[in-house]
Amino acid sequence: MDLDDNYFGSRPLGYFSSRIASLISSAGTLQADTTEGMGGQVAAALGLSGVPGILIFTESDRELQIATDSFAVRHHAAESLVRLYHALTVVAPKMGVERCVWAAIAEGPNRTTVLVDEAKAQLLSTTGLETFWKTVLPNGAETASAEQMEMMNKALGVMAAWLQHAMYLLVRDDIDINAAHNKVKHGLAVRSRDDNLLTFTTDPPNSDGTFSLSALTGKNAVDIFSSPTLDYLARPKSKGRKQGLEVTTLALAPSVLLAESWMMSVTYGAMFQVAASRHFQGRDVPFMAYPSLPLAPTPEQLLGESVVGMRHPVTSPPDGGALDRTAGIAFQSTFMPLDIDFPGSTSRVVVDE
Repeated sequence: MDLDDNYFGSRPLGYFSSRIASLISSAGTLQADTTEGMGGQVAAALGLSGVPGILIFTESDRELQIATDSFAVRHHAAESLVRLYHALTVVAPKMGVERCVWAAIAEGPNRTTVLVDEAKAQLLSTTGLETFWKTVLPNGAETASAEQMEMMNKALGVMAAWLQHAMYLLVRDDIDINAAHNKVKHGLAVRSRDDNLLTFTTDPPNSDGTFSLSALTGKNAVDIFSSPTLDYLARPKSKGRKQGLEVTTLALAPSVLLAESWMMSVTYGAMFQVAASRHFQGRDVPFMAYPSLPLAPTPEQLLGESVVGMRHPVTSPPDGGALDRTAGIAFQSTFMPLDIDFPGSTSRVVVDE
């Protein structure tokens, strides 16, 4: 109990809210404060009067950092939500009277696939479906008015959808988002860029070999990448075989990533507050307040069928056999294989007619 007294005294929604807010507020703020506040403290720790000489970055660097960190905070929120749900519904109940939610999270499955498989099986079980509301709706929900109950039911559907979205982000394998997060976290083995525009068009080149600008902006053109992107290398498995290295490019739209992060964070906050209120029941102990009910959007409403990213192999499998995974574009719920004719690639001059 003492461990959970400590754990449930934290304010995780405040952490994610502050982190999201810092990324929003830092956009467009190019120079760090190097004489006062945190900037001055860092300078003093380094024995300097200021830090403009070492904190060298451009506006492009800042925008790419915000995009990359927005991706990282989304993944952090997703894993935190799934691990809390798993601890509360899968692990802690098996601990009996000595249950400790903090320990259940800390000693949860190391393998993400095991974590999600167990959490998803619980959520979709008869018990999970019948009791999910008890993990996210505030105490007293069962005695709410008809109007309040309508709002709660709507929020319940929204939060369940975001929990499932979080699970999907952790284990999606046609484009490995979890691998991307690991490459960011371990060694920053990624390339973020803001000059990567990719457009598909069905319009052919002009007879003189040029390409009309209207062909890239008209009704027959679709932008695949028009925001910052993140490139990374990973070696996936398919059918039990290690594949060759794949280079994957993810589309990073910071505003959308942060909106996703917020929806998963508020679901996490609701789940955490409900668990804390039950833990502290009957005791006059301060803990975080229940957040406002999240009534919209669902993942489908926010994301639609937007592009997630694109992958293509760059080496053969270690066993020398054929590749099982082709190039392709991943959308939110589908994957479109592509046969890319690299040897037949050509260059064209784009002209504005």
